[in-house]
Amino acid sequence: MNLKVFYLNENKYLELSSQKSFLDSCRDGKSHYWIDVEKPDPTSFAEFLSSQELHPLVLEGCLEPVMTSHVAPYQQSLFVKLSTQLDWDSANQSFLSIICLSQAIITVHEESIPALENLATEFSGALRFHTLSTPAILYQIVDRLVDEDMAIALESQRKIETLEEAMDQEADSVQIEQILMLKQRVAHLAVIFEDQRYCLTTLGTVESEVLDITDLREYFRDSLGHLEYALRSVGRQQAHLSELHQHYLLTLQDKVNKRLRLLTIISAVFLPLTLIAGIYGMNFRYMPELTWRYGYSLVIAVMLAFTGVLLWAFHRKGWFK
Repeated sequence: MNLKVFYLNENKYLELSSQKSFLDSCRDGKSHYWIDVEKPDPTSFAEFLSSQELHPLVLEGCLEPVMTSHVAPYQQSLFVKLSTQLDWDSANQSFLSIICLSQAIITVHEESIPALENLATEFSGALRFHTLSTPAILYQIVDRLVDEDMAIALESQRKIETLEEAMDQEADSVQIEQILMLKQRVAHLAVIFEDQRYCLTTLGTVESEVLDITDLREYFRDSLGHLEYALRSVGRQQAHLSELHQHYLLTLQDKVNKRLRLLTIISAVFLPLTLIAGIYGMNFRYMPELTWRYGYSLVIAVMLAFTGVLLWAFHRKGWFK
């Protein structure tokens, strides 16, 4: 289990601290901490949470590998579990559990989340929190995740535009699997963003003594607005991909039609020739042309004439375009 403890000092910066310091001072009503737990070990993590006297469902929610996003108050804590997207093309669904206490924010996750790592680095000296409180830490965590969502949505849009340009330049360079893969990825993003919007909406309306976001309510609404923009962008991308899919199918159908048209022309040209060959392939005793000196030349000339007339007729009607 990788556990990091950060202390929010009086200058509103993060300082790297220790688990012992947190346990010694978290109940003084003045200190504020952020504890980040990656790959929690059930035994060690349960022992760590036992000092906070949390509801058993909080531990169960953190360690549950598959669970829907939700926000729930448990005694002296507020538990938040929301979906996260680590990269635009990641098909695996990951979750971030957030335990909100009056003096601490505890984040729990199985996989490494770059957004949290960047947050810890930047707020250790370059940036300050809005207020000296745990809601300020929670807001920055949520806002950083929403910023990542925006970047992922833009990256997804660029992928779609690149695919469209490739289709416009050379339709054969794009395979149907590429379109279907993008549709799957974008649909996955839509699910993640919907879950996050539900959590943010609930956080904006929750009234809890443990977590009072009154002073930061406008900031949370701003993050929610950005998330809704990302969600609308993903919706437009889904519609765009559906159009590209339909365009691909129409292009494919047009290719099939052209090939069928070519086969039809070949069949129409050879049909009279086959008829003539069939007639003169009959084993009748009395066929005057068989003994005529110029019969072979005449039949060949007639066949070429038929071919020329049919090709001219098809060309005139635009079948070769």
